[in-house]
Amino acid sequence: MKTVAIVQARIGSTRLPGKVLFELAGRPMICLILERIGRAAGIDQVALATGDGPANDALAAVVADAGYQVVRGSEEDVLSRYRLACEATQADIVLRATGDCPFIDPAVLDALLSLRSRENLDYATNVKPETWPDGLDASVFTRETLMAADAEATLSSEREHVVPWMWKNCAFEGGSRLSSANLAAPADLSALRWTVDDGLDYRLARGIAETLGKDGAATAGWQQVLSAFRSQPAELLANQSTLRDEGYLKSLAKDGIESSK
Repeated sequence: MKTVAIVQARIGSTRLPGKVLFELAGRPMICLILERIGRAAGIDQVALATGDGPANDALAAVVADAGYQVVRGSEEDVLSRYRLACEATQADIVLRATGDCPFIDPAVLDALLSLRSRENLDYATNVKPETWPDGLDASVFTRETLMAADAEATLSSEREHVVPWMWKNCAFEGGSRLSSANLAAPADLSALRWTVDDGLDYRLARGIAETLGKDGAATAGWQQVLSAFRSQPAELLANQSTLRDEGYLKSLAKDGIESSK
């Protein structure tokens, strides 16, 4: 069975346009993310799923030049973009990651992949409930699970954020159709924010990357990232009060759904 990590990213970020190409540890942030994910032993291929608009041409070129497959699809319907990428890469198992997580940990990804494989699950994640720092989020699901989601998900929040339909059909949110499990962190670190969504996040990410060094930023595990995070000056920690998953919460509101958070 072929396991493919599909990373969603595009230039048109709402709060920090072009962030995926911002420099981090001596390379574009997206390349650092793809490199770190590629270190997971259980992943056979890493691919980028980006939008088909011309604004993403530069992103697609950078990633292709770095040696990764690029699949382009709908700007807003990210779920359909994942289906296209799954088909293009001939994936049997898909690991979903996003282009705003520069410190995503391959060891955590391998643990998540092993959890799914060991129990032969339809879906596995590490955010139900959230215990890892924001920025280590990932989900793993079968090709069949993805195809069912693409065929049946109708809400814009389900299609923009890819996995909500899966959550609703798992025990996480009262469903029973999909078998599922969550990978918990060894301690509750969910209040920590390592993702890059705005300028404050990027300032912190640069500080962490500079502490780790160019090579360390590509190889450090989450424990080393945590140590580097804790060494940052207070002025770089202004992002820690930002609401987690703010974009998803706004999508739910547009669909008239009240969040359980």
